[in-house]
Amino acid sequence: MVLEYRIDHFSLLVKDLARSIVFYTDVFGFEVIDETSNEKIRWLKIGGNDTIHLSEGDTSTTSLKKDTHFALRVKDLDVFLTDMQNREIAYYDWPGNINTVGERFDGFRQVYIQDPDGYWIEVNNHAR
Repeated sequence: MVLEYRIDHFSLLVKDLARSIVFYTDVFGFEVIDETSNEKIRWLKIGGNDTIHLSEGDTSTTSLKKDTHFALRVKDLDVFLTDMQNREIAYYDWPGNINTVGERFDGFRQVYIQDPDGYWIEVNNHAR
Protein backbone atom coordinates (compact mmCIF):
# COMPACT_ATOMS: atom_id res chain seq x y z
CA MET A 1 0.00 0.00 0.00
CA VAL A 2 1.35 3.41 -1.00
CA LEU A 3 0.40 6.26 1.31
CA GLU A 4 -0.29 9.72 -0.05
CA TYR A 5 1.11 12.60 1.99
CA ARG A 6 0.19 16.26 2.12
CA ILE A 7 1.71 18.95 4.28
CA ASP A 8 -0.55 19.66 7.24
CA HIS A 9 1.37 22.59 8.72
CA PHE A 10 4.83 23.85 9.50
CA SER A 11 6.00 25.40 12.71
CA LEU A 12 8.34 28.29 13.43
CA LEU A 13 9.85 29.22 16.77
CA VAL A 14 9.72 33.01 17.05
CA LYS A 15 11.12 35.50 19.53
CA ASP A 16 8.11 37.84 19.63
CA LEU A 17 4.78 36.21 18.76
CA ALA A 18 2.86 39.48 18.40
CA ARG A 19 5.47 40.89 15.99
CA SER A 20 5.40 37.72 13.88
CA ILE A 21 1.60 37.69 13.74
CA VAL A 22 1.60 41.28 12.49
CA PHE A 23 4.19 40.40 9.82
CA TYR A 24 2.42 37.29 8.50
CA THR A 25 -1.08 38.78 8.58
CA ASP A 26 -0.05 42.15 7.13
CA VAL A 27 2.51 41.12 4.51
CA PHE A 28 0.96 37.83 3.36
CA GLY A 29 -2.65 38.14 4.48
CA PHE A 30 -2.54 34.97 6.60
CA GLU A 31 -5.46 34.71 9.01
CA VAL A 32 -5.22 33.87 12.72
CA ILE A 33 -7.45 30.81 13.10
CA ASP A 34 -6.82 29.72 16.66
CA GLU A 35 -6.81 31.88 19.74
CA THR A 36 -5.72 29.08 22.05
CA SER A 37 -5.54 29.38 25.78
CA ASN A 38 -1.75 29.28 25.42
CA GLU A 39 -0.60 32.88 24.89
CA LYS A 40 2.69 31.68 23.35
CA ILE A 41 1.16 29.74 20.43
CA ARG A 42 -0.92 30.81 17.43
CA TRP A 43 -2.10 29.08 14.27
CA LEU A 44 -2.49 31.02 11.03
CA LYS A 45 -4.30 29.93 7.88
CA ILE A 46 -2.21 30.29 4.73
CA GLY A 47 -4.81 29.12 2.22
CA GLY A 48 -6.94 26.05 1.70
CA ASN A 49 -6.05 23.67 4.53
CA ASP A 50 -2.45 24.92 4.81
CA THR A 51 -1.45 26.42 8.14
CA ILE A 52 1.54 27.80 9.98
CA HIS A 53 2.08 27.22 13.69
CA LEU A 54 3.95 30.03 15.47
CA SER A 55 5.41 29.37 18.92
CA GLU A 56 7.11 32.03 21.01
CA GLY A 57 10.31 31.01 22.75
CA ASP A 58 14.09 31.16 22.90
CA THR A 59 15.40 31.39 19.34
CA SER A 60 19.06 31.84 20.30
CA THR A 61 20.09 28.43 18.95
CA THR A 62 18.01 28.62 15.77
CA SER A 63 20.08 28.43 12.57
CA LEU A 64 18.86 30.85 9.90
CA LYS A 65 20.37 29.78 6.59
CA LYS A 66 18.67 30.37 3.28
CA ASP A 67 18.98 26.64 2.57
CA THR A 68 16.34 26.10 5.27
CA HIS A 69 13.29 27.99 4.10
CA PHE A 70 9.68 27.55 3.16
CA ALA A 71 8.20 28.60 -0.16
CA LEU A 72 5.01 30.35 -1.15
CA ARG A 73 3.58 30.41 -4.64
CA VAL A 74 1.87 33.52 -6.03
CA LYS A 75 -0.01 33.94 -9.30
CA ASP A 76 1.62 37.27 -10.14
CA LEU A 77 5.16 37.69 -8.85
CA ASP A 78 5.37 41.23 -10.22
CA VAL A 79 2.43 42.34 -8.05
CA PHE A 80 4.15 40.76 -5.04
CA LEU A 81 7.45 42.54 -5.87
CA THR A 82 5.69 45.90 -6.20
CA ASP A 83 4.08 45.30 -2.80
CA MET A 84 7.47 44.51 -1.25
CA GLN A 85 8.96 47.67 -2.76
CA ASN A 86 6.05 49.76 -1.43
CA ARG A 87 6.57 48.25 2.03
CA GLU A 88 10.34 48.75 1.74
CA ILE A 89 10.93 45.04 2.35
CA ALA A 90 14.09 43.86 0.65
CA TYR A 91 14.03 40.73 -1.49
CA TYR A 92 16.96 38.73 -2.82
CA ASP A 93 17.86 36.21 -5.47
CA TRP A 94 19.52 32.94 -4.38
CA PRO A 95 23.11 34.34 -4.48
CA GLY A 96 22.00 37.22 -2.24
CA ASN A 97 21.72 40.17 -4.63
CA ILE A 98 19.31 42.67 -3.12
CA ASN A 99 16.04 43.47 -4.92
CA THR A 100 16.95 41.03 -7.67
CA VAL A 101 14.70 38.32 -9.09
CA GLY A 102 16.22 34.89 -9.59
CA GLU A 103 15.21 32.02 -11.79
CA ARG A 104 14.84 28.46 -10.62
CA PHE A 105 16.31 25.52 -12.51
CA ASP A 106 12.85 24.88 -14.01
CA GLY A 107 12.47 28.45 -15.31
CA PHE A 108 10.15 29.85 -12.67
CA ARG A 109 11.02 33.19 -11.10
CA GLN A 110 11.74 33.44 -7.40
CA VAL A 111 12.83 35.79 -4.65
CA TYR A 112 13.64 35.39 -0.97
CA ILE A 113 12.61 37.65 1.89
CA GLN A 114 13.15 37.35 5.64
CA ASP A 115 10.59 37.54 8.41
CA PRO A 116 11.28 39.50 11.63
CA ASP A 117 13.19 36.54 13.13
CA GLY A 118 15.33 36.10 10.03
CA TYR A 119 13.59 33.00 8.63
CA TRP A 120 13.93 32.84 4.85
CA ILE A 121 10.78 32.70 2.74
CA GLU A 122 10.93 31.89 -0.95
CA VAL A 123 8.18 33.45 -3.05
CA ASN A 124 7.85 32.14 -6.59
CA ASN A 125 5.48 32.00 -9.55
CA HIS A 126 5.62 28.22 -9.85
CA ALA A 127 2.42 27.03 -11.47
CA ARG A 128 1.33 23.45 -11.91
